[in-house]
Order: sequence, then structure tokens, then C-alpha cells
Amino acid sequence: MRHAIALADELNFARAAEKVHLSQPALSRSIQTLEQELGLQLFDRDNRNVALTTVGASFMAQARRLVYQMRSLERDMGLLRSSEIGQVAFGVGPLPTAAFLPALLSSVRAERPGLQLTVSSHNWRYLLQHLHAEEIEFFVADTRDIQPDAAIAITPLCRQYGSFLCRAGHPLLAQAERQPGDLLRYGFVSLKLPAGLQAAMRRLLGMDANEPLPVAVECDNVQVLADLACESDVVLIASEAAVAPSVAAGRLAPIRFSHAPPLYAEIGIVQLYGRSLSPGAALVLERLRAIAATAPATAMHVGGEYLAAPGATLK
Repeated sequence: MRHAIALADELNFARAAEKVHLSQPALSRSIQTLEQELGLQLFDRDNRNVALTTVGASFMAQARRLVYQMRSLERDMGLLRSSEIGQVAFGVGPLPTAAFLPALLSSVRAERPGLQLTVSSHNWRYLLQHLHAEEIEFFVADTRDIQPDAAIAITPLCRQYGSFLCRAGHPLLAQAERQPGDLLRYGFVSLKLPAGLQAAMRRLLGMDANEPLPVAVECDNVQVLADLACESDVVLIASEAAVAPSVAAGRLAPIRFSHAPPLYAEIGIVQLYGRSLSPGAALVLERLRAIAATAPATAMHVGGEYLAAPGATLK
């Protein structure tokens, strides 16, 4: 069709062949093949002149629209391939929302302003339902409580190391000698903690195995929990990366203990098994990995192991 349009524009085989970067015999064969496939004669030609037939004029009107649409399609596919345009729907759990999401969105928007992002920030249970419903391409969250499922694939991303944190001026910070059990009298505010982390905390705090943790407020919004800890004597349980701005501003302070084991969240990427991510989604994950690698108290998963994260121990 492109060759026929060029000939219709030039009405000269030599000029049309040059326009489409073909030899004149190759262009002639291309036009003959098209006419044979259509069973119609599009051009009248003799040794000197080329003219559109009545049928050829009708064909060209539609062919020009089709070629324009094809070029538009090729352009759009190229833009999708380079993530210049398109849509990406993904989910982010509470900890990576607080630690990574603002920087991630800023980075992607600055680099690919034509890429439309739809982000669901929620707990992994909610996000897993929406992944199975194919409403999101992937989600990033603490994956330790997600049960094995042949329908999904989990790729480890990083460990976010956590702390007990309290407001500046909290009575605990003034204690010269403090033990983990001293936290119990103040109560905790936290996300819904994975079962394994709850067990580790009971051991650290000297509690019975089946004794419930004194969690006063459980919420999926880390910022709400941080604000509550800043305004009261409750103790916040969170990753240091998720509350880094509040710590840097002096509103929150980590409560350190000697010889305490590290507590951390296992952040992973969850997607449907065997499904290829769109180029836009792959770009989002590439930027996410770069941002996570610079986050405080975060150990990236590389080559089957977690790299050391400075300041990552809960002491």
C-alpha cells in the first residue's frame, strides 16, 4: 500500500521508486503483486504515462487511512516499548509506601511524563486479591505471611530493618539502663505484624509464646502511626526507612538495646506466575530497585543473598 500511494502521488515509476528506496523494477513488481492480490487494476500505464484508474482512486482513499493508522500504531508501539506512554497499575504495601513510593513516583513522572500510573497502597491481603483479579500487574510488600501459591511468583527485593521508636523526650530515652521489657508498659502502635516477627518480638520482650503483644493501635498507614507516636508515649514499631524523615527531623528516636537480634521486613515483588510485565511496569520496578538501594537500614537482595545494610541492627 505504501508503494502504491507513492506511485499515486508521483505518477512516475522512477520518482516513486526513489521515494520508497526501491529500484524501479522492484516497485513495478510490488504494484503488480498488489493488483493481482486485489484482482483489480489500480493504474493505467504505458511507456510514458501513469494514471490512477477509477477503482485505483477509490482504493487510494482507504489505503491512505490504513497506512496512516499503521504508522500511528507503529509509533504507539515504539512509545510503549520505550515506556513513553501507556498505563501501569501496581500495588505497594504499607512499609514500601512510606519508604519508597514518593521518590518512586517523582522519579518515574520526571523521566516518563506520558506514562499513566495507577497505584494501590494497601496491605498484602488486599493487593493479592487484586493481583489475582488482574487489576494490577504486580505489588511490592512484606511477603513473609503470603502462602505458597502456584499462581504467583515472589521475587525478593530487600530487607527493611526495623526499630522500636518513640517521641523525642520520651521517658525511655532518659533511662541509663533499659531492657526490652521496659517497652511493655507503654504499648505499641504498628502495622499488622507477620506471625514470625510477632514470635521474635515476644522472645525479645520476655513474653510467653501465646501472650498477645500490647498493640494499642494497628493501622496500615505508617504516617498515621508515626504522628501518633510523636504525640504520645506509645512505642512505634516500623522500619527505619519508612520513618526516616521523622527521625531526621528529630520527632522520633530509635530505642536501642544491647545484644538485641535484628528485626526486619522481607520486601518482595509479587506477580502472576508466567506473566510478562509491560515495559512500563518493568521501568517502575527498575526505578524502585534503585531507590530501595539508597534507603537507610535496607539490605538489597542480590545474587541469592542480602547485602549488608549499614545501621541495620536493632540495638
